[in-house]
Amino acid sequence: MILVTGEILFDVFPDSRRMGGAPFNFAYHLKQLGFPVRFISRVGNDDLGNEILTFLNTHGFNPQDIQIDEAHPTGTVRIDVQSKGEHTFTIAKDMAYDYIDAAPIYQLLSGTTPDLIYFGTLIQRTQNNFDLLQKILHKKSSETISFCDINLRPDCHTRQTITASLHGADILKLNTDELQSLALGTDAQASHEMIAAQLMKTHGIKTIILTMAERGSQWFTLDSGHHIGSSAVSLDIADTVGAGDAYAAMSVAGILKNMPLEKIIPLAAEFASHVCGIHGALIQDAAVYQTFKKKLER
Repeated sequence: MILVTGEILFDVFPDSRRMGGAPFNFAYHLKQLGFPVRFISRVGNDDLGNEILTFLNTHGFNPQDIQIDEAHPTGTVRIDVQSKGEHTFTIAKDMAYDYIDAAPIYQLLSGTTPDLIYFGTLIQRTQNNFDLLQKILHKKSSETISFCDINLRPDCHTRQTITASLHGADILKLNTDELQSLALGTDAQASHEMIAAQLMKTHGIKTIILTMAERGSQWFTLDSGHHIGSSAVSLDIADTVGAGDAYAAMSVAGILKNMPLEKIIPLAAEFASHVCGIHGALIQDAAVYQTFKKKLER
């Protein structure tokens, strides 16, 4: 079982809105790829929350895993489109997902040991959720992999949040800007490999996945140095929202299937590139997932 705790919200574009949130995008992809996923989040008792509940029920998620908040609204993010498919994000504060109740998660974990726990940093912007995530990580079995997807949105993280997340991660995924932000005390001219090595040494991280947009990716590991991923598959870019979440999901799929990195890296790049070729983060064509499921079995 894969446990994902985090935000589900609506990305509000100038002319439309789409369901999103990095943890939800990640969970959705793995669910459609056939993995057992429990996605824990919280929505408001409002129209947006009801829309989310209907969507999750339709796509096979456990409705009991989504909490209803009577005091706070369903989360939203305003997205402004820039050139070349890039975006800027304005994340609404004091949303329902900022107040996840810990009790149902502890009850779930009392009866099962997850294969992997996914977490990000946005969900930890409140003390309530920070304490919840850190307790889960501290109590997890040594058999459970912890996967952290750093997301350094302005005013949505603190040094305490980042440090604790790094300490709690077996696998860390981040982009080049985020890697540079974490390179405190490292030579400004240091290579990606040097910064990653310092992070792994300082925080006990076993694997770092560095995504580099059109330049592909690099994976750094304690036991075998680093592997350079292939460049992204050439596709017309509709937008880049959710591409990193797709890469993370396919990476975890390959890891849990015990595939070698030489196969995981190009497969994750191909999947992320497919998401770049559609509008929004969620693939609606079930045939796409069937194709990638077959590739995971090779």
